[in-house]
Amino acid sequence: MKKYFLSFLAFVALSVSAQEAVKITAGKINDFGLAYNLPTTMAEVRLHITKTDKKAGPYYKYAQKYLGVQDVIAEDAVIYTIDNIEIVEKGIADPEYAYLVKFRAGTTPSIFLSKEGTLMSVNVEPETGNTGSVQTTAQSSSSAKRPAYSVLNEEQLSAGSTAKMAESAAKQIYRLRESRINIATGDVDHLPADAESYRMIMKQHDDQEAALTEMFLGTSDSQSYVETIRFDPSTSTGKEVLFRFSSKLGLLEKDNLAGEPYTIKVDILEDLRPEEAQAKKGAKNKEKGIAYVTPGKVAVSLIYNNKKLKNSVLQISQLGDIKQLPANIFDDKKAPAKATFNPDTGALINLTQ
Repeated sequence: MKKYFLSFLAFVALSVSAQEAVKITAGKINDFGLAYNLPTTMAEVRLHITKTDKKAGPYYKYAQKYLGVQDVIAEDAVIYTIDNIEIVEKGIADPEYAYLVKFRAGTTPSIFLSKEGTLMSVNVEPETGNTGSVQTTAQSSSSAKRPAYSVLNEEQLSAGSTAKMAESAAKQIYRLRESRINIATGDVDHLPADAESYRMIMKQHDDQEAALTEMFLGTSDSQSYVETIRFDPSTSTGKEVLFRFSSKLGLLEKDNLAGEPYTIKVDILEDLRPEEAQAKKGAKNKEKGIAYVTPGKVAVSLIYNNKKLKNSVLQISQLGDIKQLPANIFDDKKAPAKATFNPDTGALINLTQ
């Protein structure tokens, strides 16, 4: 099988579809033979994590006295939280299950492969979403960043003590609020010339008040991202620690005792492997057809502090039975068959002719 994979890399013409699937077309350049792999299905645990960086304001001790607010950030801290957990199938090309299918000379069937190298479809572009891949974008939210003390006036900066500076800053907050109300109600000597001027003046008031208020309440900057952990559920037995997590340090390796353990448990629900092949090893190359899998099933549970956080039923190619579609239905010149497959499990999704 190894030689077929190398031949595939050296001689096959590739193109990329809108779904980022790799298209390979049979022709003279590859002797009308197309190479592909069935997948090994990994369990992919996706942790949606938020990191929050909290900074105390210089006047936090005076927030209740001058602003009547008790809920303030009193010390700097970094806090990590797990917001959501996903457990999904993710197929990777299995080098032991590499195939070369031969078509009739003069025909031009095509196959599409996932970025991982697993079979997605024959003679038809795969639908978006068949790959099971995840697109993750880091997101952040924070208070507007302003230089400390940049909004303080001369009186506040020369107050001489933190307590007096806080008092002066609080007075400025109330003056800004009063000024904003007066402008909104028209109770001023000179109203803004037009709507744009009005918007700019009000925004300046809002920004200055927010900056001064942060000096009492503190700031909080949050960033969200996704961490991914993969493991082979067909080889996992009983319970085992998958990772550790700390509210101060975030995601940690499973042997790092600075975090709390999160345990994974796998239960086999359906094993469809033939009795003579209860271990998936050494597939034979079959040139007369397109191989696919009827996958088995497992239940994967993520447990923390004896509580089940997430439970997912996954289809697993390693516990499945390999079947085959005849190659000649795909190189029929009048009505070639079309087939789509799940690149994560190897399962046949649709077959039309």
